[in-house]
Amino acid sequence: MQKFGKRKMSELLRSAVYYYQPDILFYFHYLDWIEHDVFREISFDLPTRTVVWLADDHWRYEETRPVWELFNTVVTTYKDGLERRRAEGFSRTILGQWGCNHFLYRRMNAERQYDVGFVGRFYGERGRFIETLRQNRVPVSVFGQGWKGSDRVSQAALLRLYNLCKISLNISAALKGDTVQIKGRDFEAPGCGCALLTEASAQIQDYYVPGEEIITYTDADDAVRKAHYYLAHEEELKQVAEKGYQRVLAEHTMEMRIKDVFALLDK
Repeated sequence: MQKFGKRKMSELLRSAVYYYQPDILFYFHYLDWIEHDVFREISFDLPTRTVVWLADDHWRYEETRPVWELFNTVVTTYKDGLERRRAEGFSRTILGQWGCNHFLYRRMNAERQYDVGFVGRFYGERGRFIETLRQNRVPVSVFGQGWKGSDRVSQAALLRLYNLCKISLNISAALKGDTVQIKGRDFEAPGCGCALLTEASAQIQDYYVPGEEIITYTDADDAVRKAHYYLAHEEELKQVAEKGYQRVLAEHTMEMRIKDVFALLDK
């Protein structure tokens, strides 16, 4: 995109589909970088089946409609997005979810150097949340764009940090709205053998047993209590990290997620 621009990139995609004639075009939507007539042509004029994966459906449903309506199948990580499309008559919708790429995110048995670590951009209420933890003597280290003394974290650095933290903190609020959002770190951090401290929600309970495989909190004050407790009970913390790690490998890898999508496509 940066090198050629939207039009050239769109033409490169069209050419690749004609040249390779793939069974499936799998597309993760972030920004609107492909010309819509290209998606329309591939989806409805060619034998290639098109699949779009949407990860921010709870606040971008209408914004991304002009894109996802051009695809044969939609995969959403938001259950209400699935139900809303089906109510509209768009039946070709699949419920997916984030997971852990276990070929990349691995437990490296490194010495844990940080008690509590948070990786992510600074926005919304995140600053106030972190400040509450620090004011209550929770030793939390933050990494990511917008935080003082930090910058954007590379994927290699992210893998390293997950292996250096005893507890990985997830602030589940989305960029917009008040929805509690399941995020990649909910699976990647446990996949590196790190104990996960994440916001309690009905959604997260679909994937873990709180108190056994992960640690959940209801608000910043509860996060303070949970962090102090588990940092003072190291063996319990290690047990949570181990059980979370085993659950990810057994049920929550991205390989499994994609295979589930393909299995539904075959039906």
